[in-house]
Amino acid sequence: MLRNKTNNTDKIKLNLKSSKVYVLGGICAILAVFSIFLTIEAATSGAEIAELQKKEAQLLTQRQDLQESLVESLSVNSLQEKSIQMGFTKVGNLVYVSSSVPVASLPNVNVGQ
Repeated sequence: MLRNKTNNTDKIKLNLKSSKVYVLGGICAILAVFSIFLTIEAATSGAEIAELQKKEAQLLTQRQDLQESLVESLSVNSLQEKSIQMGFTKVGNLVYVSSSVPVASLPNVNVGQ
């Protein structure tokens, strides 16, 4: 009978050890899967960052081109050429009107005479 108890105790200890092995193996498997998942996420995030940096460089180049074309279109020579194409002419004689001389006013009319 003592031998039976010892055998049962050994079986329980063996089952307990195998249970621990299964639990630790499961935890290791979960950690391995999680590690693989994080590696994949990091790789895809890196690719997305590289793509965004590429777009940023393109947008910066486009912005610089637009700024250059804006400066060119607002230059004095370009504006003069466009105004001539639209039919405007350069004024020969400029006449300045003094603010002290009235340009349009009613004549003095004496009412009641």
